[in-house]
Amino acid sequence: MKKYVFLLSLLTLTFASCEGPMGPPGDGVTRSIINFTVHEGDWKLVGRVNELNSFYMYEFPAPEVTAFVCEKGNVFGYRWFDIDEQTPLGQVVHIGELINGNEYLFTETYSFSFRPGYITFYVDYSDFVTDIPPGTCDFRIVLNY
Repeated sequence: MKKYVFLLSLLTLTFASCEGPMGPPGDGVTRSIINFTVHEGDWKLVGRVNELNSFYMYEFPAPEVTAFVCEKGNVFGYRWFDIDEQTPLGQVVHIGELINGNEYLFTETYSFSFRPGYITFYVDYSDFVTDIPPGTCDFRIVLNY
């Protein structure tokens, strides 16, 4: 009797572990990559020139950023220099300049936010000197959902 129970168990395990034909490889994640360029003249100053807490921003419509992506997905942002160099946002750039014999030390911070239908890029200066807008910047957003 034990032999029959063992044999029946072995057959059940053998047939239960069979699978159908191998499907195509994949990780089950949908990806979207969106590239954005903010030109120097497109940056919008929030606050007044050189005012405390002033910064630059630019908002793009991005219909790919759905409510589902915002709630269940992942959104990654990069400052894109060329095909070989991307830096994750919030990127902090330390700058030291010597102007007329005076040292000026500050940081630029590049970041982004998102909400359904929109991506917004930001540039903050640690010294709040905002009389010169940031230059043209390329950004890449990667959506996983």
